[in-house]
Parts: sequence; structure tokens; C-alpha cells
Amino acid sequence: MGAFMTPSAHANTGFENQTSPEACQRSQAASDFKYAIYYNSNYGGAYRNIGYSVWDFADERIGGAPQGGTQPLKFCHGGNGDLQGIKNNAASVKNKHSTYYAVTYYNSGYKGSADWSSPRSQTNLSVTKNENASFAWQTL
Repeated sequence: MGAFMTPSAHANTGFENQTSPEACQRSQAASDFKYAIYYNSNYGGAYRNIGYSVWDFADERIGGAPQGGTQPLKFCHGGNGDLQGIKNNAASVKNKHSTYYAVTYYNSGYKGSADWSSPRSQTNLSVTKNENASFAWQTL
């Protein structure tokens, strides 16, 4: 089935999104994480594999508990944008999930305008290009 969780399960997923080898040590094709977010359009530049919904790309807390400072998710895998924060810097996404839509939101907390990526699709962000703050798995 692959790694993913609904927004309500967020508190236990920050650790996986931040530290799992699936995020930055495995290629997008080899990763069990089903969502990949890219710095450039057309799936170019640095990217990060993400398995679980993200309340705020600029502050993905490990364990969900408050800690000192923010904990941003950053692009990895080299290329343009490597090690830059994902929030407000993404231009395209890939959704490898066979059932769920990958929704990239303009605001944190799964709010505001959004780009919906169908199951097993690739999408250049239009509404949220360089204005992306959160991500969630959704059904219709």
C-alpha cells in the first residue's frame, strides 16, 4: 500500500518525513513514499520524497511536539534548489499512489487554493507554484 497517512494522523508522521531514508536517500522511483515534490517545473532540479501529509512545509515537527526553532522540510537529491526549504519553492510534483489524490495547498494547515494531482500522475503546479505551504492525501 505504501506510506501515507491522512491529515488527522499528522502528529506521528513528522519523524518519517524528516528522517526516513525514503525521503532523501532513495530515488523517487525506488522510494516507498508516494509523493515527490520538485524545485523546478517538469520534475527537474532537487526534490524530496514525502510519505505523509505535511501541515506546514516550513515546520514539520518530529513527533508532533513543540521543539526549539522550526524544522523545515528541504529539497534533497542535488540539482537546482538542493537543501532549500520546500515551502514556497516548488514547481512540480509526482503522485505514485494508486488510490489517493496528492493535494498541494497554498496555505499551511491544508487550506487555501490547491493543485490536485490524480493518482499515478505528474503535475506542474499552477495555482501553488512557488506558493506552496502544505500537502495532504485526499479522496474525492
